[in-house]
Amino acid sequence: MPAIPSSEELIEEALRNNPNFNVNDLHSATFDLMMHYKAKYYESKVDGFLSRMTLSDISPEVKRRLRIELLQPIEANNVEYSNFMEEASRRISQAFQPISGNLAELCAQRELERVGLERNIHFTRRRERTDFIVYYPNFTHCERRHRIEVKNVKIRERAVRGLGFDGDSILGFFDDPNEFSRGNVELIDSLCQERNGYCYLPNSTLEQMTYHGNRFRPNTQFGSDMLAFVQNGRIP
Repeated sequence: MPAIPSSEELIEEALRNNPNFNVNDLHSATFDLMMHYKAKYYESKVDGFLSRMTLSDISPEVKRRLRIELLQPIEANNVEYSNFMEEASRRISQAFQPISGNLAELCAQRELERVGLERNIHFTRRRERTDFIVYYPNFTHCERRHRIEVKNVKIRERAVRGLGFDGDSILGFFDDPNEFSRGNVELIDSLCQERNGYCYLPNSTLEQMTYHGNRFRPNTQFGSDMLAFVQNGRIP
């Protein structure tokens, strides 16, 4: 069975293919790689299953045997599953859901590092219930800090509400402009205005939004804005 790469390995592979990816292209490339490895995992599961059977042709009897085999309870790594498909889907979900979320954070971290900011000096990750905290002028002599919540491709209402508790800005790779209703845009604007933060999202989504807020910026600007905060204590 092929090894499932970590989120760090996926980022490294994508950057080997193109070290000049912008934040959105990097996120898209790593997502495509993740789907590639997921498909390979499923293929290996099916190949392993078929290798245990002798198939001369797909007759009704073969189909019947396949159905019985697929629906039999199985055990994997000392865990019992009701059937082959449950085991495959559960394992793939457990493996790839954390990777997907971590990829978005690693893309954000690369943007911070790309402009010269250093982890545990200018910013920290997964501290105090938020994804990133950026410090002015640095972590040791902090006078101000800015919290960033990182989201993947769907914003969802709970993510917007969470911004009010755990973030000052939100960085996402949101691909559906219809999620940004008038109510969501007004709420995000209000929350970000209170904290001098912004909602960073892809240009392609920004351009298609029906309602436009004052605190929305392209996520390709995220790195330079955080650098300005570290240098001046505010986002211009």
